[in-house]
Amino acid sequence: MSCSRNSLFSPAYLSISLGLLAFSLQLSSEVLAQQHQVKDYTLYDKQTILDSLRLLYPKQVTPSEVLHELPALLALGHYPQLANNSIKIKYKKNVRYPITASYAFTNVFRFRKKHKYILLIKPGSFVDRINLNQQVALIGHEMAHFVYYRKRPAIGMIPWAFSYVFSKKFRRNFEREADYFAIDQGLGWQYLEMSIYLSKTEVVDYIRKTGLYGY
Repeated sequence: MSCSRNSLFSPAYLSISLGLLAFSLQLSSEVLAQQHQVKDYTLYDKQTILDSLRLLYPKQVTPSEVLHELPALLALGHYPQLANNSIKIKYKKNVRYPITASYAFTNVFRFRKKHKYILLIKPGSFVDRINLNQQVALIGHEMAHFVYYRKRPAIGMIPWAFSYVFSKKFRRNFEREADYFAIDQGLGWQYLEMSIYLSKTEVVDYIRKTGLYGY
């Protein structure tokens, strides 16, 4: 089916296009507004949600059409603090961990609200094999780090990096705090399926403590 240039701007065509856009945005808004109640993202139609989230976040997660774009967008929906930041998914084989929240050096020259972040993923690792709900939990944990980075000036990341590398206690506490923060952001149900640094018991206890989940 072909369309002439004039037909693309006809009232009927524009009406249909705007209607589809409104439906997509409404669907995304409903999902995002109820994320504390979303127990299992695998139950949603992946392509429909992906298309809708791309409309809400057209430039925030790049590149598109990669394996982890959908879980990254779903995780981003839990973090309105990052709505104006850029997150790049980058695949590297020679990295220490299967997934890492990386801080772009060029942030030194940017305002914090315009900082860019990198999600480093090791191809072929377990991150590829877990289900969507688990991927959202895992990436949501990394995005909790992005929120922490966003609160600190670039120069403040130097002593943080030193402590993280050389102090096991600091590193453990930092990672556990990211788990708690992710649960606060609405990822509790996903954490029940895949806890990161907290134990399953600790996740359950904290979910009950928040009172957000009716658990």
